[in-house]
Amino acid sequence: MATVGSMAAAAIVVMGVVINSRDKTIQCEVDARRASPAVDSAPAFVTAELLKKHSTEDSLWVAVNGQVWDVTAFAAIHPGGAQVLIDNSGKDASKLFNGIHPPDTLKQQVDHVRLVGPLDPSLVKKPGQERDEEQERIAAKRATLCGVDSVVSVPDFERYARDLLTDDAWYYYSTGADAEHSMHDNMAAFQRVRFRPRVFRNVAEPDTSTTILGVPSAIPIYVSPTARNGLGQPDGEVAVTRGAADAGIMQVVSHYASKSFDEIAAAAKEGQKIGWQVYLHPDRENSAKAIKHAVELGAASIWITADTAILGKRERERHMHTKREEIPHGTPMSRVKKTYATHDPSITWDDIAWVKSLAPGLPIIVKGIGAWEDVVLAKQYGADAVVLSNHGGRQLDTAASPLKTLYDLHQNRPDLLHKAGLEVYIDGGITRGTDVLKALCLGARAVGLGRPFIYAATGWGSEGVEKAVMILQEEMDIGMKLLGVTRLDQLGPEYLDCSKL
Repeated sequence: MATVGSMAAAAIVVMGVVINSRDKTIQCEVDARRASPAVDSAPAFVTAELLKKHSTEDSLWVAVNGQVWDVTAFAAIHPGGAQVLIDNSGKDASKLFNGIHPPDTLKQQVDHVRLVGPLDPSLVKKPGQERDEEQERIAAKRATLCGVDSVVSVPDFERYARDLLTDDAWYYYSTGADAEHSMHDNMAAFQRVRFRPRVFRNVAEPDTSTTILGVPSAIPIYVSPTARNGLGQPDGEVAVTRGAADAGIMQVVSHYASKSFDEIAAAAKEGQKIGWQVYLHPDRENSAKAIKHAVELGAASIWITADTAILGKRERERHMHTKREEIPHGTPMSRVKKTYATHDPSITWDDIAWVKSLAPGLPIIVKGIGAWEDVVLAKQYGADAVVLSNHGGRQLDTAASPLKTLYDLHQNRPDLLHKAGLEVYIDGGITRGTDVLKALCLGARAVGLGRPFIYAATGWGSEGVEKAVMILQEEMDIGMKLLGVTRLDQLGPEYLDCSKL
């Protein structure tokens, strides 16, 4: 019977992978194990001891769903950065992986990862096996979770979700960049804008319906693309897809969704329109393939993220990792530069035309605009819509809030807010129906919500998403009546005092 080492060597030959200088160490292990009669009689698998040996920046192995992978070459281009791979190398990372990635993710990275072989079966954990203290805490909270009708406001979802998430998931979802000024200001900006309500008007039947990119929507809200929904909800983005359909709003799916777009498209109801968001890759063949695949599966629109030439420094999340595995005093300082090479830092406005060529006839939206001048350019280069956004405060800290950028656009180029062929949306900091009304008063066509729908789905799946929309619609109904309007097209800047924005 093949040894662990000979099996690994055979896998290399079968896959046609050339062993480089780094693999000489692996080959030495293979030779040593081959020489041992005791090992020769053992089943062909990777032991815990061998897996643990490969937990350095020079050699990273991880176990995922019973298979061991060499991800050393992948670390430099991993979307979440190399550190998460380093932290989980030499271990079974199945639980974390399954909450973040579709099942076939590693198989799609054949140029950057290598299958080493099966993990020792005795080490493979079955679902629910050996729950740790954190998982026990979450299970206890889920057992006593209230019904979704007990939720009164959108912020309530976040409060409940905190108890249902691992620390990894919570810090990933909730963290902003650096000191988090922009993240907090996104919400605070809405509080600095005051209403100027009008009275003695017939407001008996308010109508919150609209269209977004020609798609009917019950309210002027869509689900913003957010990654890793599976960290909080086993059904991940699929739960959001179902909830969005039931609520009558559009979902935009993240490039880094936990579920594949195939799974999400298969879960969509007949006639449901779903947008797909893309991060352009330095390898344009990679991006072209992904965009074409989304189009083939029925994506109704393509959303290009523009504000991620490099990932922002998510400081609070980093603190969580360093507290968990504190580096001993006296350890030599690492001089390895943290790189995030998956996003193309060389994208330009000309790429809008390139994406259009890959998705003929579909609307192209530029997401992540933080200055009104770039709205002008987006229109000139053929964008069908723009999203004014600072990435939820996760990129450039102290960047202006989306509401402030919208106000600046209204002050400088109000014609673009009502121009045929261009729709303007904002996302970031929206938690109330009145926030939506303020954005529409300044000319936005619709708004996107990301974190609130993650938190709603974490607790109650698709019903949570539907409930969040119901809450926002009720708040919009109340707000419209108290403002003195019954249709969204009646909203305008005359209903706002923006002097403190």
